[in-house]
Amino acid sequence: MTEHISVEQTATSFLPGHPNLPHAAGVSAQSASENYVEALARVVFYWAYPGVDTFGRTNVWQIMAGQRGTMLGILPGGPKNHTGGLGDYMSPAQRWVVTPNYDTIYGAGFFDLSSEAVIVQTPTDVPDGHYWTIQIVDVMTNVVHQLGSASATPGGKFLMVGPEWAGEVPDGFLGLLRMPTEVGAVLPRSFATQNPEGKQRARAVLNQLGMYPFSENTEGQFDFAYDSYARNAVFPPGVTAEMIAANPSASRPDWVKPQSFWTDLESMLELVTHFGPDDAPMADQARALVALYKSNDNYRGILDRVATAAYTDLHAAANYIQAGLDVGNGWRRQPNGGLWESDWYGRAIAAVIYIFVNDYHEALYLTRGLDSDGQVLSGLEDYTVTFDADDLPPVDASRGGFWSITMYNAEIFMLANPSNGRVNLGTAYLDAGALRIIDGKLTLYLGAAVPEADDARANWLPAPDGSFCLAVRAYVPDESLIGGSYLMPDVIRVKDR
Repeated sequence: MTEHISVEQTATSFLPGHPNLPHAAGVSAQSASENYVEALARVVFYWAYPGVDTFGRTNVWQIMAGQRGTMLGILPGGPKNHTGGLGDYMSPAQRWVVTPNYDTIYGAGFFDLSSEAVIVQTPTDVPDGHYWTIQIVDVMTNVVHQLGSASATPGGKFLMVGPEWAGEVPDGFLGLLRMPTEVGAVLPRSFATQNPEGKQRARAVLNQLGMYPFSENTEGQFDFAYDSYARNAVFPPGVTAEMIAANPSASRPDWVKPQSFWTDLESMLELVTHFGPDDAPMADQARALVALYKSNDNYRGILDRVATAAYTDLHAAANYIQAGLDVGNGWRRQPNGGLWESDWYGRAIAAVIYIFVNDYHEALYLTRGLDSDGQVLSGLEDYTVTFDADDLPPVDASRGGFWSITMYNAEIFMLANPSNGRVNLGTAYLDAGALRIIDGKLTLYLGAAVPEADDARANWLPAPDGSFCLAVRAYVPDESLIGGSYLMPDVIRVKDR
């Protein structure tokens, strides 16, 4: 029988046995050890970044303990093993969550399956063609389960359990959802059209979606009543509504801090003891580096320097200009969105620019920060995006599919107060008859200046004065989008403004 060495033994094996030999004979061995640790630590940093980020967000457990409502009055969240939800779109003025959508009403909750199983509830009363989903991710942001209208998930209750759970699913449950990690997130969403009736329909469905502890199970479906509880704003100690109103970034946390990265990683690894097959080997390396960090001052300094350098490099690369692959006409895409497997670098990039992306079969994201000439998009210019009216982004409307193009500033936040109230355009506006199709073409106009022509003004998406970036979302995408045969039209700078 093979005996596995301990984490401490692995950490010690990084060190040379005799670094202080006479005549500097041990210097090369010391250098080799330090170089190896430095190289490994950089990879571990990128691997661990999403997990440290996700785990940091579980601070909502303390903020919302014993309460139901919205964090700061603008964000969904609940106590441990409970989802919370909003009553409307996420506010464009919020500065906590980068790259939010303005298509669905959000719910969110973080679980700890080391203590008990949870119930994930799906809706039993849904209008035909209405889009809803419950995205379930592990602590590393891998999408493990994606329930919803796209996959025709039935209404009822599922039992969700951790990696070591052993037992039988009780009567009355639709099935078992097993998670590879003890900690993760449950993220419900419900599509809302831009009118009171559409939002009420979205709320009615969202109120049936969510998570709560198995110990609180009762007969029948649970009413989460998010829209009612959304009126109760919950603030962390020392933060007030007035502070948030004056500065939406007030109390905005740094989920990953390079200066405390290794101790924060240790905290995550203390609670999360199991990982999926693509992450388990690296988790062992991470534990060894944490042990080395705690036991050796010299290597602690090396590991801190690596965390700072890797953090800086990651954030330099994580933007809509650089991330992903070119998929035609200047648009970029991470082709494995949500299903990262061992693409640790791509997953870390995603954690910075749009953490908790759906499985790409559920929702496909195209991004860009440059125009058709390769110049940075700027509100000082005017741009057009022109579709053939019979060749819009292909989605399956029968399963709730829709698409949108959303405007973000350089920090990947929506415009707080656009002059015409729009932060995106797409299916919701088309269905409401709010966009004009001229001669078989749908042309969208982008820029900070209000267009002079009536048709352009009707199809105008305001931009900030400075640089900006764009994201296209296609929910329930057609295979032509997934496979890349459908090309989004380019973003063309208007040169005779």
